[in-house]
Amino acid sequence: MTDSGYGPIQPRTGLPASRGLQWWSNAIAWLFGGTQQAGTWVLMTLVYLLLSLLLHFIPLIGSVASIPLNFVFSGGLLLAASRSARAEAPAFADLFAGFGPRAGQLIAGGALVLVGYLAVFAALLVVGIGAAISAFAGSVLTNMTLPNPAAWSIGLGTVGVVFLCLLALIPISLAAWLAPALIMLRGVPPVDALRMSLAAGWRNPGAVTVYGLVGIFFAFIATLLLMMGWLVVVPLIFLSSYAAYQDVFAADLEVLA
Repeated sequence: MTDSGYGPIQPRTGLPASRGLQWWSNAIAWLFGGTQQAGTWVLMTLVYLLLSLLLHFIPLIGSVASIPLNFVFSGGLLLAASRSARAEAPAFADLFAGFGPRAGQLIAGGALVLVGYLAVFAALLVVGIGAAISAFAGSVLTNMTLPNPAAWSIGLGTVGVVFLCLLALIPISLAAWLAPALIMLRGVPPVDALRMSLAAGWRNPGAVTVYGLVGIFFAFIATLLLMMGWLVVVPLIFLSSYAAYQDVFAADLEVLA
C-alpha cells in the first residue's frame, strides 16, 4: 500500500543518543529473525555489490551514474527492510523494486546528491591547484634557499579551506541518508525528502553520532573479515536506516507493495 499524499511529515527532535544503538539492535533482530530472511538478504546484497562493482568498470559514466542508481537500489532494499520489520520474508525481486513507479523520483534525488558531491570535489580541486601554483611560485621566488618552501606556502589557510570542504560532505550525506526511504515508502518529492532527511540528522545529533560510530566499527570489522563481512553489514545498514526512518518520522508501515 502506498501513502502517496505524504502530508506534513516532520522529523522528531532530540531523540536520546541511545536510539542510535537501538537502530542497529533492531536491524540485527530483523536480519536474523529467520534463516530464509537472512539468506535472501545475503543474496540481494551479493547481487547489489556485484552490480555496483560492474558499474564502476564503465569509464566516467559508471562513476557518475553510481549515485543516482544507488538511490534506486536503496529504494528497493528499504522496501525489503520494511517487510523484515513486519516479520515478513523479503523477496529477491525487492532489490529491483526501485525501478518501478518511484524510479524517476529516486534518480532525481540521487542526481541532486551527486551535484552536491561534485561541487565539494570541485572546490577541493580548485584549492589543490591553487596550493600547487602557490607552492611552485614560492619555490621559484626563494630559489630553493629555504627548506620545504612548498609545504610552507600551502599554509594553514589552505588546510582550513580543505577541512571546510570535507566538512560539507556531512550535511550532504545526512540529506542522502533517509531520503530514499521517504521517496520510496511515503512518496515524498526528492527535494523535500533530502531536506527532511537533513533535518532528521540535524535535530538528533546524539543519536546520529552514536549510529555513525557503531557503523564505522561494523565497517572496520567487515573489512578485517576479507570483505566477506560486508554481506552481513550491508543488510544491517539498510535495515538500521529503515529503523531510523521509522523512529525519527514516526512512520506507519504502509509501503509500496
